[in-house]
This record gives sequence, structure tokens and C-alpha cells, in this order.
Amino acid sequence: MRRTDRFRLGWILVHSPKYADPKVSIADELKSRARKPNPLWHWRLASPMKEGGPYSLLFAYKGKVFANAVASVTRDVREDMKQRGFLFAFRLTAVGFPRRPVSLLELNLGRRARRHHSLIRLDEETLKKYHELGS
Repeated sequence: MRRTDRFRLGWILVHSPKYADPKVSIADELKSRARKPNPLWHWRLASPMKEGGPYSLLFAYKGKVFANAVASVTRDVREDMKQRGFLFAFRLTAVGFPRRPVSLLELNLGRRARRHHSLIRLDEETLKKYHELGS
């Protein structure tokens, strides 16, 4: 594997209850958006990511990975979203849901799971294990 391939693989997006609407399930919201062509999934970071892709994404909430997607990064977000702190978004081109959510603990992330804020770098081994456990 080339070094650039490792860094282009993607991330686990760890959703915080702080930003979630308690009345709406994040999984249901993602399913709803996935029905539309190329939906956006906005994300907050101190500095926005560079545009590019495609990347593999896993979506996690309350310690479990509940979905996966292929996405590219875009900074083309609406002004109202920028004002709310969302300086970039992931443009989703394929979204999938496992038969059962996969615990982050089952993915054996080691130190990455303890030291993350909202993103965990994804590697091939973790992605493979996710697909095995979720099927």
C-alpha cells in the first residue's frame, strides 16, 4: 500500500450528542438524506478539510457504527450552514447500513478510539472488520 492511499482511505465520523437533535435519530436522518441524489452531510472542525475524495466514511453514535458511505469533501456549503460553524460537508455518493450496528470497541481501534475528538482515521483493517461484523 502506498502512503498516499493510506491517508485517502477516510474516517469514522463520531457524532456527539451535543449537536444531535434528541427528537431525531441520526440514523433515520441519514437514511432520509440517502434517498436523495448526492446528499450533503455537514461537519464541524476548527479548520475545514481540503476538497477531494472519494473517501470511505463510517458513521458512529453512542459508541456504535450505524452506517457507511463513499463521499467527497466539499467547501461549497450554504451561508446559513457556515454561520452555524459547518465550513465543509461530505457529499455522499453511496450510503449503506449494516445488518446490525458495530460497536467501536469491536473494531479494536486501540489508542485512536481514546484520543479522538470527532474523527478517527480509518484504515483498511478497520474497514474490513466493520464489514465482517456488520454483515
